[in-house]
Amino acid sequence: MYTTLVASTTLASMHTVYYNIMICIIPLAWTCRATKCPDGKTTSLCMFRNFQTRFDIYLGHKAMNCECRRSIYMYIAFALVSSRALNVGRQIIPATAAFALSIPLNPRSLCAHSHSGASISPSANSVQFVHRVRSSSNFLSIDESRSIRSASSTADAEREESEIPKKSPSKKVKVKVKVKRASDSTMKTKISTKSPATKRKSPTKTKTVANRKPKAEKCATPRPKKKAKAADHQRLTERDELPRLWDGEAATRRDGSYTFKIMSWNVAGLRALMRNHPDSLPNLVTKYGIDVLCLQETKLQEVHVDDPKLKISGHLLEEEGYDAYYTCSTAKKGYSGTAVFIRRRHAAVGDGKKSMKQASLSSFFSDASGEKSNRSEGGGSRPTGDVAVKKLMPTNVSFGIGKDKHDAEGRSITVDFPLFSMTALYVPNSGQKLDRLSYRTEEWDSDLLAYMQQKEKGRKCPVIWMGDLNVAHTGMEVWNEGAKHLAKSAGTTAEERASFEEQLNAGYVDAFRALHPNAKGQYTYWSQRAGNRAPNKGLRLDYFICSESMMHDGDGSSVVVRDSYIVHDHVGSDHCPIVLELEIKK
Repeated sequence: MYTTLVASTTLASMHTVYYNIMICIIPLAWTCRATKCPDGKTTSLCMFRNFQTRFDIYLGHKAMNCECRRSIYMYIAFALVSSRALNVGRQIIPATAAFALSIPLNPRSLCAHSHSGASISPSANSVQFVHRVRSSSNFLSIDESRSIRSASSTADAEREESEIPKKSPSKKVKVKVKVKRASDSTMKTKISTKSPATKRKSPTKTKTVANRKPKAEKCATPRPKKKAKAADHQRLTERDELPRLWDGEAATRRDGSYTFKIMSWNVAGLRALMRNHPDSLPNLVTKYGIDVLCLQETKLQEVHVDDPKLKISGHLLEEEGYDAYYTCSTAKKGYSGTAVFIRRRHAAVGDGKKSMKQASLSSFFSDASGEKSNRSEGGGSRPTGDVAVKKLMPTNVSFGIGKDKHDAEGRSITVDFPLFSMTALYVPNSGQKLDRLSYRTEEWDSDLLAYMQQKEKGRKCPVIWMGDLNVAHTGMEVWNEGAKHLAKSAGTTAEERASFEEQLNAGYVDAFRALHPNAKGQYTYWSQRAGNRAPNKGLRLDYFICSESMMHDGDGSSVVVRDSYIVHDHVGSDHCPIVLELEIKK
């Protein structure tokens, strides 16, 4: 085709030149018809400029000298104007292309190129067009067709990469294409394009499925499972069922004795208990027939006791027939505090001096004989059998243990009965940081023991002290005995346990443990913050400590400890009530 175009310039007849230009150029010119100029209009001049570039691509890698290019472009321009005038449609393109491809072409017969100047960057469409025309003809060799096809695929790949958003300054990528012709001559064409600077993985670093190293096969024998780490402490949460050791009604019918019942409970705030559980105390004393109820940690001030709005003094357990005694902390407001409720039986409180003026106004309603009227008797009173009523009456009520440094916190109330003395206690806690540990073990415990020994010796009768003693004596009193933190926790330190053991060795007995030596899971305190009550993760901090003489049923004993148990199902505090049953003989 190139030979025909060059030869047509020497012909005298313009008709022949026009014919040759039309049949060769129209297929290429038609691809440029839709090209628009920057101003949006399609003109023959824009079509010519676009076609000039596409025609150079069509000529391949060979470049023509300026004279040949000017001659051919002149005829091209004339052909383009004529094709637009004739309005050549898509229907004649296949025919003209087929006719033009039938003309033998010899690119080597072209005039030698005068320069090997800047290379032309083909667009993807033009390369595809050349590939489509040349591959459909028979005048190119198979190797030449393959080389053109590889060049077109390279251009397509570069066009796709150019559409990726640029993230960094572009770098020039050089692509070398080898073209082999039938004559085994090798030519190299360098095509320089700008592409986005995208990171490409090196083929040497890319792992294929074939080159991937097989994973090491797992050992046929399974690894032995790690043994569960053994607990470093006991987990004693299962509660043993305790048998009832004493039947008071049967003893009254059989021996004429009376069962005297004492209950102790740390309420952790009496006002909160009355507000949240207003029927808790009345139901409790009625259900168990309690003679003396001892409360710890009432957190009351003296103004609270006499406040008519709170309905404490003269109201709490008044209908149930109990006289109330309160002691409050003056060293710190809303702290500590104890209370004792005694079943109303007689007007006289005893020969002892009253320590407080709150010892019930019901004493003024007694008759001359000293016996109270039936109106003052509580509904929960039980038959006393052959036991004299005076034996069940308190002879004296006192507050404190005789030491001002202890008594200012309102931690103790002592009630003397004809046959025994009892002291309701709220023993000081050593504190979270054990800042009161030395005070507790070196001062309080020793002073308390001295007070109880003096009381027992002075009255020549057994004594009992009870309440929240803030110590877990042995490992059976703690659900997780052996835990590392217990050695530094209040109530379970070695110093507190040793001090408590010293008190017992002085001739006193833990009534509950003496009656139930092997009972497990019997706790009186559970942390509400940790929710330990339901799983029974608790401690036994509440006790009845009695003189040894009360534990034996001898000929000369008039009061004997018969049973002690814990009321686990009664709620309202982080502690639960405990009960001691004494047999008062006739």
